[in-house]
Amino acid sequence: MLSLFLSFLFPRRCPICHHLLKNQQSLICPKCYQKVVFVREPVCFCCGKPLENEETELCSDCRKHPKTFKKGIPLCVYNNEVRDSLAAIKYQNQKEYADFYIMEIKKRKLKQLKNLRIDLILPVPLHKRKKRQRGFNQAMLFAEGIGEILHVPASDCVLFRIKYTKPLKSLNPRERLASMEHSFWASDEVKGKRVLLVDDIYTTGATAESCTRALKAAGAEDVWVFCVAIGYGE
Repeated sequence: MLSLFLSFLFPRRCPICHHLLKNQQSLICPKCYQKVVFVREPVCFCCGKPLENEETELCSDCRKHPKTFKKGIPLCVYNNEVRDSLAAIKYQNQKEYADFYIMEIKKRKLKQLKNLRIDLILPVPLHKRKKRQRGFNQAMLFAEGIGEILHVPASDCVLFRIKYTKPLKSLNPRERLASMEHSFWASDEVKGKRVLLVDDIYTTGATAESCTRALKAAGAEDVWVFCVAIGYGE
């Protein structure tokens, strides 16, 4: 009864087209669902980017810049529709859109995530200045959602961004990693633990790699990286 009352007061919108959903029991328009491209094999053995050639083991980025995390697990491809949807969560406070992606994570990635035997789930942190501006960390929405699915604790009080960095869009992969160096610090709570690091978008992996190095320095046993959206590899 409460959920029906809330849906009447705050009707859901489609996370892709942003229109009110005709079926308020759904999380996305049927037509828009077809526009979300979920990652399928073949993928990069390291970061999980979709590849065109089944015989290719690593994308060009992971060949040139090896990663220290165990493996990347992406949900969907970073196309225009998903880009705008995730931007609406991040910049327009449309937090309810995260429910759709969390539902798909449970549907498509539950078995794989369970097999990792994760001890702790951590979001890629925002710098405190940026978090004040935005009001929340979108990665924590997904970390908490995965935590509920796996019955594993999610925390934003373990891994911290200690250096403010400018947007990385104009930098090449090597410059991105250099810019992110020493940007994160992790507490010893990760010591001996298997950690799942969660972010909304994965591009070159510079942020994930920098976080992983901080976690490893603090004693994490292994680190996996989960992202909602990822670009294509080569």
